[in-house]
Amino acid sequence: MNTLDMMVSNRSNALALHRHPADTIHLSAPEPRSNTPLLSDYWLAWKKNLPRIILFSLLGAALALAVGLLSNKTYTSRSSIKIETDPTRILSYDLDTSRPPSYINDDVYYNTQYKLLRNNDLARKVIAELDLGDYLLNEKPFAEPVYTVLSTVKPFMQQLRSYFPDTGEPQAGGNEEITPEEIFFNNLNINPVRRSRVIDISYTSQDPALSEKVLDSYIRAFIESRNLTRTTSSEEAKDYLKGQIEQAKEKMQQAEAEMLKYAKKNNIVDTNADVSVIASNLALLNEEYIKAKSRRIDAESQFYNKRNISTYLNASADTVIQQKKQQLSSLQAEYNAKLDTFKPAYPEMLQLKRQIDELSAFIKRESGSIHDNTRKNMEANYVASLDEEKKLKAEIDVAEKKLMSFYENSIGYTTLKRDVDTSRNLFEGLLQRMKEISVAAPVQDDRVSVVDSPSLPPRKDGLSYAKMLLIGFSIGFLAASLFVLLREMLSPRIRDLRSLEALAGPYPILSSIPRTRRSRLRNLASSNRYESMNPVIESLRYLRTTLRFGNSEGIPQTLHVTSPNATDGKSTVAIFLAASLVKSGKRVLLIDGDLRKPSIHKKLKLDNEVGLTNYVVHNDIKLHKYCFTDSACFMVISAGPATPDPVDILSSDNFARILAKCKTVFDHIIIDSPPVLGMADSLVLGNFADASLLVVSCNKTQKHDVTKTLERMEQSGIRIAGFVLNRSNPKTSASYCNVKYADGRKMIHAAI
Repeated sequence: MNTLDMMVSNRSNALALHRHPADTIHLSAPEPRSNTPLLSDYWLAWKKNLPRIILFSLLGAALALAVGLLSNKTYTSRSSIKIETDPTRILSYDLDTSRPPSYINDDVYYNTQYKLLRNNDLARKVIAELDLGDYLLNEKPFAEPVYTVLSTVKPFMQQLRSYFPDTGEPQAGGNEEITPEEIFFNNLNINPVRRSRVIDISYTSQDPALSEKVLDSYIRAFIESRNLTRTTSSEEAKDYLKGQIEQAKEKMQQAEAEMLKYAKKNNIVDTNADVSVIASNLALLNEEYIKAKSRRIDAESQFYNKRNISTYLNASADTVIQQKKQQLSSLQAEYNAKLDTFKPAYPEMLQLKRQIDELSAFIKRESGSIHDNTRKNMEANYVASLDEEKKLKAEIDVAEKKLMSFYENSIGYTTLKRDVDTSRNLFEGLLQRMKEISVAAPVQDDRVSVVDSPSLPPRKDGLSYAKMLLIGFSIGFLAASLFVLLREMLSPRIRDLRSLEALAGPYPILSSIPRTRRSRLRNLASSNRYESMNPVIESLRYLRTTLRFGNSEGIPQTLHVTSPNATDGKSTVAIFLAASLVKSGKRVLLIDGDLRKPSIHKKLKLDNEVGLTNYVVHNDIKLHKYCFTDSACFMVISAGPATPDPVDILSSDNFARILAKCKTVFDHIIIDSPPVLGMADSLVLGNFADASLLVVSCNKTQKHDVTKTLERMEQSGIRIAGFVLNRSNPKTSASYCNVKYADGRKMIHAAI
């Protein structure tokens, strides 16, 4: 019979072989959990890594100082020039007359000037003038010790490079040689001032006097190149115009000779004057012809359409006829009046009848005469108008023929005269332009002017050593801080009680154990230290109390202690929880259920040759007794030898039987198990226990690991008693381990 069987036989048979888990540990459905870090988590993460941040900041400051000390001093000479788009207008004309200066595109113009300022020809001219070729090639940015170290390392780098296959691509800095012009432009800085016509130019070298001299020579060479360009352009323009003037002169003389010869042959004196006279006469004839035609139309209309009406109107308008008609009317009235008294044969009536007939005959005769005269006048007027129209038409035809004949004879002369005028205008224009260029060429281009002349640099470039230290420290500080915050954002960790409460959901936080040194942690099991007012011991008392009053049956008999990951401190918590329960007068058994990487025997310095695996496989077990005082001891079952399948061992009936036997002997059984994530051992052990205690390491355990652990334990049906926050900040753990609340009286040790 082994040791455990003997202890079971000595135990009262009234104890049940199996105690059901406490029925009072009922938890609500898990609430959604958020892994998003709180604002305080960022602060705590930064504060936790502050020593490392300070270290990186000091490294940055040291690196900045080393760069400053190993860099050669440089000096920069500065100057400013102004470039105008429009030159000063002394004359109303210039060499370039293609378009007015106001139409010049400023962006295109100034971009062209910036390119001209970085001209290789200018650089070569200044380098040759000041003999800078060798100086530029030998100028080095760092001190000689740097190149000494590089020359020492270079053979090793070449040897290392020989181990890699050649890709056929040219290596940077292999066979390429940098030219003095490239070095010159690296030292030259051209910076246009925005919204102005000013350009800042600076040159940097390791000699202050040389910087000033090079910059002055470069600006002077740029201005001279512009003037040289203007002079060259004017000379080329003069040569071109001379040739064009000679050609235009010959063409003009030849055209004049041909025009005179043609005029003599065709008797042409003044073509423009003759054309004007003939055209004017033709215009006048056309006007008269239009008027005559209008008169003829009126006369024709009067003659054919209105002659009867006009005759009648003319006869009615005659005064003699009017008088005779009045007399006729009077006689007829008198005759009709007397006709009632006398008969027509009455002599007086016959006389009246005779007078009436005479007046009627007279009126008829005179009206016919007027009618004939009127018709004849209208006919004569019509004939006269028609004759006038025909004569004018004949004259117009003659004038048109004369004008057309004149045009036909003068076409050749007009063509020759046009050629003469064109040649003369071209000759005069070229001659005028030649005179303008001769006057404008000596005028210098004043669009480039020096605003600030190059000066001797008053001090070296760069920052002082103090500023370099500050900048290096700041960059290191910011970079390290950013890295810490970024890491916290990507993989948030449990930083304090609040961040754990946000993930715990319905599960309580039973205690918060402050961090302490390992050396002090090993000695806490001694009697004097255990009874002392220590924050770790006080937090364990708090854990024991919350476990006791957290359910109706008190502290769970079988308590499973686990964590999301390894090194979260679960084994240490299990040991000290066992010690705390023993101090309260309980019989406690500590089982090392971590069959993969056990640590209980190492921490308690026990033998691990025989342990839990021996009992499960060979029914042979050995209980270790660990006493941290003379009267306070608890029993320990170590893990034993390694096994190829820990899950199979823990799931076996033998393990269930040993656990049932232990429940009849001990008041509390604490099982230290492997971490939950990555293996199933902890899930198996959790189902054997009455409750599970989840240990989380502050500033180490990641939030998503806690979430995954809870999900897997809930899916496996494990009852979770709560969380223990291990290695927390003593200041934030004061609510679980307030050791300051004491008056310092002498302690009395209670006997167990």
